[in-house]
Amino acid sequence: MELMYQITVSLLVTILLVSFFMFLVYKIRQVRTNREVRTVYYNSISRIWFGILMVSFGLNSIIQFGTAVSYIIGLLFIAVGGYNIWYFNKARRKFKGNLPIEEKAWEEFEKKKKTSTK
Repeated sequence: MELMYQITVSLLVTILLVSFFMFLVYKIRQVRTNREVRTVYYNSISRIWFGILMVSFGLNSIIQFGTAVSYIIGLLFIAVGGYNIWYFNKARRKFKGNLPIEEKAWEEFEKKKKTSTK
């Protein structure tokens, strides 16, 4: 039983760290892009990773600390993280459909920009 506890906590901490680094990666992508739809798309993906971080933190607090306060806080983190995942996954799907439209508009903009500078 002790081995299962250690494996579970290690897995949750690993998920927590991976989701934190992926959150940072997509936040950096969001800041570095100059296209509006991609900015919102990367923001929604980063918020999904933040939701995963919150869920794993809530589960970790429930498993590691068996007190009533940790159950309340853990369930709160799980609920808010689950809502984050659900809501921003809907946003990601919406903006993913707009990426080809934005790509086409961006190519036309670049063509006009090149022809106007000549």
